[in-house]
Formats: sequence, structure tokens, C-alpha cells
Amino acid sequence: MILVIAAAHARPDRREDMVALLAGLARRSRGEQGCTSYVFTSDIEDPNAFTSIEQWESREDLDRHMGTPELAEALSKLPDMITAEPTITVHEVSRTAPYGS
Repeated sequence: MILVIAAAHARPDRREDMVALLAGLARRSRGEQGCTSYVFTSDIEDPNAFTSIEQWESREDLDRHMGTPELAEALSKLPDMITAEPTITVHEVSRTAPYGS
């Protein structure tokens, strides 16, 4: 399993535009092959701070997603909406289990 965590901070005057962009991206991405979860959240202490958590079955599925025209289009719009470069980390997970097991 591949887990991707990305964080970005919206310009306050572009927050609603960013919400619309991210919501559309999440909806499309959830329908892609190998995507088992794709969620965007907003920080309760800073509503302009967004985090995405994506779960993919394989690195190949993630790579296919990263090459889609829809993602390229969304990423091309992002610089005008954010205050700094987003951070993206990719984690290769070999085991998951409920806490305490």
C-alpha cells in the first residue's frame, strides 16, 4: 500500500476556489484504478491549511494518477491559490493493523 500525505496553505482570498478545486480532484481521483481512499481536510485551527491523505494499492497506481491530465490541470491552477510550495510525502506501508493489535 502507498500512502501519500500532502499539505498546502491557501491564500485567504482564494480559499473557496481552492476548496472547489480540491473537491473536484478528490472526486475524480477516487474513481481511478487502485485508489482506495482520497481525502482532503482543513485544519480546525487554521481553515486555510489543507492536508490530503491518499491511499493507493500500488506505486504503479499512484504513478498513473500522477500522470493524468486532470491532475496536471489542477496542479497548474494551484500556485495562484497557495502561500507557499506544498509538501508531499510518499510512504510505502508494509503492514496496517488496528491500534493495540
